Amino acid sequence: MANPIISRTTLATSAVAMSVRGVVSKTAFLLSLAAVSGFGVFFYALSINVSSSLLYAMALVSVFAGMGVGLASAMKPHLAKSLAIPYALIEGVLLGAFSLIMYRYYPSVPLSALSATFITAAVMLTLYATGIIKVTEKFRAIVTSAVIAIGILYLVQLGFHLFGSSLPLLFDGGMVAIGFSVFVILIASFSLLLDFDNVEKGVAFGVAQDYEWVYGIGILSTLVWMYIEFLRLIGYLQE
Repeated sequence: MANPIISRTTLATSAVAMSVRGVVSKTAFLLSLAAVSGFGVFFYALSINVSSSLLYAMALVSVFAGMGVGLASAMKPHLAKSLAIPYALIEGVLLGAFSLIMYRYYPSVPLSALSATFITAAVMLTLYATGIIKVTEKFRAIVTSAVIAIGILYLVQLGFHLFGSSLPLLFDGGMVAIGFSVFVILIASFSLLLDFDNVEKGVAFGVAQDYEWVYGIGILSTLVWMYIEFLRLIGYLQE
């Protein structure tokens, strides 16, 4: 499983099993919370002219806080219902802060990235539902390996950034950086296919209803990742 939140989950069955409708409703609820939180942070920070350095700090804290809460919900699924709302609000802070950073450079980028994210998600859902793309074990292994590699690169870049530097070529806005960003978006899109497949398998196995929240958190994390990368790519293309 490529999604680090879902991949940490030890599945358990129950007399009250999860359903696709349950996952969809919980995912929609969490997306709504993240959107409200994101818009709130965006417009409030814009109105009081929060500095870019503080926005970067907010985004960084949100990344690590979101990872912690997300993994906690995966390892303790019975707590996922309680952790899901804080997770969505934290992700909203990340979305709002990073969106405002990009908005100050290119005002049209956040809306374009949002549209691209939802269009991509709809396309991936259609491709999965129609069977045009099938999630095989080989496909799953390739995507998972790519996600791990990208995660390592992100961590290395973060280390460079903390010391005022950057990885050569991959994050400088040039052609290599654009190509890398396109590759990351493709992997994020394929990760969404794995999320859909995980839900379908969970329903087929009669996984407990508590896991609807875990899967909802996992899908939200993939969509947030995709949106952030679309922000980066579209920003590169504006330069």
